[in-house]
Amino acid sequence: MTQAAIEELPATIELTDVKSEQIRILYAAIPGSLFAILVCSLILSIAQWQVVDHATIIAWFSITNLLSLLRLSMFQQFEHQQPNRLVDGIWAQRAVITSLLSGATWGIGGFFLFPEHDPAHQVFLAFVISGMCAGAITTLSSIILAARGFVIFAILPIVVKFNLIDSEFSLAMTIMSILFVAMILVSAKRLNLTILQSLEFRHQRELAEQTIRYQAQYDDLTNLPNRRLFLATLRQEMAKAERHQRYGAVFFIDLDRFKSVNDSLGHAVGDDLLIEAAQKISARLRQEDSVGRLGGDEFVVLLPEVGLDPESAGSHASTIADEMRLLFAEPFTIQGHEIHLTISIGIALFPGNVGADDLLKFADVAMYRAKSEGRDGVRLFSAEMQEAVNQQRIIEKGLRQALANSEFELYFQGQYDANNRLIGAETLLRWNHPERGVVAPGEFIHVAEQTGLIVPIGDWVLRSACEQLQLFHADLRLAVNVSPRQFSDPAFVDNLKRVLLETGADPRLLTLEITEGLAIGDIGHSITTMNALKKLGIKFSVDDFGTGYSSLSYLHQLPIDELKIDQSFVRNISTSPENEVIVDTIIVMAQQLNLTIVAEGIETPEELNYLKLRQCDYFQGYHFARPEPFAQFYRNRNIKLLSAHE
Repeated sequence: MTQAAIEELPATIELTDVKSEQIRILYAAIPGSLFAILVCSLILSIAQWQVVDHATIIAWFSITNLLSLLRLSMFQQFEHQQPNRLVDGIWAQRAVITSLLSGATWGIGGFFLFPEHDPAHQVFLAFVISGMCAGAITTLSSIILAARGFVIFAILPIVVKFNLIDSEFSLAMTIMSILFVAMILVSAKRLNLTILQSLEFRHQRELAEQTIRYQAQYDDLTNLPNRRLFLATLRQEMAKAERHQRYGAVFFIDLDRFKSVNDSLGHAVGDDLLIEAAQKISARLRQEDSVGRLGGDEFVVLLPEVGLDPESAGSHASTIADEMRLLFAEPFTIQGHEIHLTISIGIALFPGNVGADDLLKFADVAMYRAKSEGRDGVRLFSAEMQEAVNQQRIIEKGLRQALANSEFELYFQGQYDANNRLIGAETLLRWNHPERGVVAPGEFIHVAEQTGLIVPIGDWVLRSACEQLQLFHADLRLAVNVSPRQFSDPAFVDNLKRVLLETGADPRLLTLEITEGLAIGDIGHSITTMNALKKLGIKFSVDDFGTGYSSLSYLHQLPIDELKIDQSFVRNISTSPENEVIVDTIIVMAQQLNLTIVAEGIETPEELNYLKLRQCDYFQGYHFARPEPFAQFYRNRNIKLLSAHE
């Protein structure tokens, strides 16, 4: 974040420094105390004029008020200090010394202006000095040394003087003076503690507010601005670019395959890697540029000025992005691990007819284009990508309406054994669009996943599948796909238990299909969730096996029951040696692990016969039937239901 941007934000809080505030309180009281000194010294001089040597009075009055002028000058110098800066300790020393000298001048007055044979003027002198001490307690107690020193230096000489004269009042006045000093010093201490406690409370409150404010605007791990602060700065720079007719750029940066590093080496290594990645990104930026972290492995960069026209701006921004990308060619060394990491960068230019949030989305779209084209690349947002964004918004709006209007429907595709006997089915989602007709999930699932709508859609699929599962009279199993976001929900297990209880579906006939990426994304969470559901009798199948990690290690750890061979390997298996090798390997591996094997996407008798010869367990595909709505599925196969379902 640039310094200028930070200064423009109204959220900045100056913390109270307790010692500095003590000094400020002391100096703030100086003008009032100097006025009191002038008035009291004048009154005392006039009152003692008839009983004390005139030269002594004039000398004392002059010394007292010359010191006041010195303190006034010191106060004026202090006032030129910046109000929110820490106060140097020298100012406290000056204040204490001049306070002690001021007390001493009143002590001198108590000694030399003391009329030895006039009790009335003696009492008046003691009364004035006591009043000055009482006033000093209220003005000097923020620094206890100044208050104590003033009182002792002011009172002690007059106490000594009372003891030097032979008077019937001497002892009484001495005792009263000592009691007065004790009372004054105790009061000064209490007032000092009250001031300190008040300042400390204020300091702690402001510190808490500052911490909350910081946490609301900065990332705890990297100390970079978070989304909120970054967007605030981006809005400012977009407005400036509009006024000055120049172009800026926003980078959306994602660390390629960071999740696999985080999962394999642990979160501590992952956190250190994020910190070093942030430092590497910042290393390429200019002073006026900004970098922030949105969360996870996503970073954003703001370049306020990259050109005067879209062409030069795009070219300059792409060059900077490429230079930043090349910085990651050097491996990271984290806790003894050498880690190779690449980044994908999406660029969006401003100004334009969009706000800051949309501009960030454009850069995000460009970044995903870079990832889809092989990662470790840079892509500039274009009109063609704009059309994709518009289409995504239309689909998102339609999905929300589909949920509200019950436009989703489950289709069923049968699964068969080697004797062509129906043993179950897989549920497949379809969208009955009011204008486009039946829409396959390939056209909308990616939008549902990006927007989070996959969770309510997935919940609907599970509930609908369980409602229809409990209608089957025969022991037909039902396979249901579960999305990563749905599966990672901490409430997923409890939600599914509630659905099974409310629908009456038999969990022993339910198979949940998960992807390889989902299974090992957080393998600890996956194992815990799967074990909890397997206790109910639910089975697990790894869908599209062979297209992801295909690791024996995770197959051995996860409590799975079944592997589904992806249709891309099944297709043309009888004529493709490469597919034959892959399928044969998967089948042998599954058999060694005692896993059931399901082949999907079977379209020809040749593919079916090949798989039967390899002892594949179950089969699914257009060779048997296309997916059908529930009513057609059970009617076409003469499946008996436990209740009417028309």
